[in-house]
Amino acid sequence: MSVNQFPLINERQKLVLKEVCGSFISTGLPVGSRTISKFSSLGCSPATIRNEMADLESMGLLTSPHTSAGRIPTELGYRFYVNCLLEFERLSQIEETIIASLAKKFEEKQHDNNVFLRSAIKLASDFTKLTGVALPPKKCETQVKRAQIIRLLEDKILLVLIDHSGNFTEHVIPISAEATEDDIQRLSNFLNAEICNRDLINIEGDLFKKSHQIISKFNSVLSFLTTQIKDAVRNPSGNEVFLEGFARFFESREFKDQDKMKNLVELLEKKESLLDILAESLEKGDDITVKLGSDSGLAVSDLAVVTARYKGPNNSYGRIGLIGPMRMDYSRVVGTLVNISKTISMLFNGSYFQKNP
Repeated sequence: MSVNQFPLINERQKLVLKEVCGSFISTGLPVGSRTISKFSSLGCSPATIRNEMADLESMGLLTSPHTSAGRIPTELGYRFYVNCLLEFERLSQIEETIIASLAKKFEEKQHDNNVFLRSAIKLASDFTKLTGVALPPKKCETQVKRAQIIRLLEDKILLVLIDHSGNFTEHVIPISAEATEDDIQRLSNFLNAEICNRDLINIEGDLFKKSHQIISKFNSVLSFLTTQIKDAVRNPSGNEVFLEGFARFFESREFKDQDKMKNLVELLEKKESLLDILAESLEKGDDITVKLGSDSGLAVSDLAVVTARYKGPNNSYGRIGLIGPMRMDYSRVVGTLVNISKTISMLFNGSYFQKNP
């Protein structure tokens, strides 16, 4: 959700919302106006804060869980907090110790990347008290060395993709009958410039943006290529996804409900949804993703999934993440994942020990 899609709120309302979110994340208890007036630096009376909280509730950012005067963030309120108000924690001495421990485990397990990744997400899980998840590093399909186009019929072309090993694949694709030979040559030049000698993970986002001049005649060709790119990234071999600290779900008051516990157990048994979430965020190439509630992609309400991308050996990529209630400490979670994913990348690519001899 972009910033422009959020309700317009004034600066004092932003501070009130930030205080409510911070207090509720820390205590799990509804937050009243007196609490904010007493313990925050707003310098406003309880009555003033109560009015601001009422306005935030009318905008859908806060809600009253019961008949009490206290309020808690809604899913939209959490989104606003994460996108617009959150200040991420800097690297602490504790995290420095964790990263040093991670480097030691890498030296011990450097011949088994999967064991090392499990150690990494267990460290993240232990530090944040949330469930850790990881997608092992996956290399995209071999880079395309050259693309050739041969016109077969008025409305069909043969697209030949040749990789650096000399292997080639052929695809018959429909095109507009109005396409001229000059158009086809332009398409060939465009594809060779945009998809050759590049990692597939970096291509798809730019392909349509740069093709506006030829898209009307070759939409089917570009759609085919982006589908191929998505398949290469979203279908990692082995369908592996690692979980650590799953029992932590049941320590949260949000998941004491029997139906939610049942859904969580199903999540443990069927990891396809987790795999899809990690693969989709890997496909987009974002360094950090935060998915909340209905946007999490999981069939369990009140969940949040935060993931970070790391670079594995030989230009491969993977993701690590943390899953827990929406009432999680996003500042600590994001800071932890940023530092651990950065360290994993440096360890896999040999630069960590150069920097820390």
